[in-house]
Amino acid sequence: MTFENNSYQQLCELQRVCLKQNIPFVSYRLPLDTEIITLIQHHSLPEKSDSLQGLDQKTGFIVSPFDETAEHGTYFLKPDCVFFSNEIEDIYIKKLSENNRFLSFEKFSTENIQTTVKEEYINNVNAAKLAMSEGKFHKVVLSKVRLENLPEDFKPETFFLKLCEKYPHAFVYLMQLPGVGCWMGATPEPLLVIEEEKVKTVSLAGTQISTNYKIESYQWSSKEIEEQGIVTGFVENLLHSLDIQHISKSGPENYQAANLIHLKTAFEFPQSELKNRFSDLLKALHPTPSVGGLPKAEAREFILTNEKHDRSYYTGFLGPVNIENKTNIFVNLRCLQVFDKQFVLYSGAGITTSSVAENEWTETDNKMMTMMNVINI
Repeated sequence: MTFENNSYQQLCELQRVCLKQNIPFVSYRLPLDTEIITLIQHHSLPEKSDSLQGLDQKTGFIVSPFDETAEHGTYFLKPDCVFFSNEIEDIYIKKLSENNRFLSFEKFSTENIQTTVKEEYINNVNAAKLAMSEGKFHKVVLSKVRLENLPEDFKPETFFLKLCEKYPHAFVYLMQLPGVGCWMGATPEPLLVIEEEKVKTVSLAGTQISTNYKIESYQWSSKEIEEQGIVTGFVENLLHSLDIQHISKSGPENYQAANLIHLKTAFEFPQSELKNRFSDLLKALHPTPSVGGLPKAEAREFILTNEKHDRSYYTGFLGPVNIENKTNIFVNLRCLQVFDKQFVLYSGAGITTSSVAENEWTETDNKMMTMMNVINI
């Protein structure tokens, strides 16, 4: 990817104008693809939805939080224009630059956001282990946040291209939506993918730092194997409970995402098996045990009670729906939220009875490096 390429310069200019003029948009690049697609909605506002029903009949981009609240809801961008990276016209950029429709776009503040301290996180891990030993749940994912100052020369549009270049296996995005804010990420975990009349999902768990060895050479502890098995069992049981047949399962196998190695099991089945239950499957999957825990309700309650920060759209889901006859919805991991002069990093780790609190803290630091490695370039 050459940043000096004229098509990328036009893309950057388009993104700059949308950011400056407070126009709802998203640019994204699918894993192992080179095409960057930008969806812009400037004639109306993205809709806030209380239901996922009928989602598979829509065309656009969805973003949904970890936990639905009055403050954080599910939004759907219905594009007035869809641009591919080599098809952006100067005249359209000029037209958008003169837009003044969304000058009252809500600005978000970091006033109530504080960096998670290590003692707090370790206490939460130990509290979770105690709760599990008492049989309250089997696994929970505990997250943390870090508030940092933006570099003076930070440009979201340039950072987005760097993410695309550094993380070809990830779903990379830059979005700005009213009610959501400005987010960027390079997430490794597909939640639900539909293409070529096939539906795909994965279970992803376990984390190691990549040390440039062959992918198959990485070995896993019993804790990591247990964690991956919990997530895999959840997905498998869910698909069977919906009476989905002809499921192809592969893995677990080592999988590299950015600077990290994970264990992944892949599931695939014919789209015809959905039988108009796309929304039901999506709702049942989210949040998966890889971001919430199991059982879902008990783990969620522990998270909301013990985490002091607001996850917002971290560990929610997002992605294009019926764009180029594909639907690609991903779990929102390895992400940051951009504010005027600061940014917030989010990361989490799966906790089981065999977790070591200090190791989990280190794992969450390693996951934040997916973004920090590019910020520091």
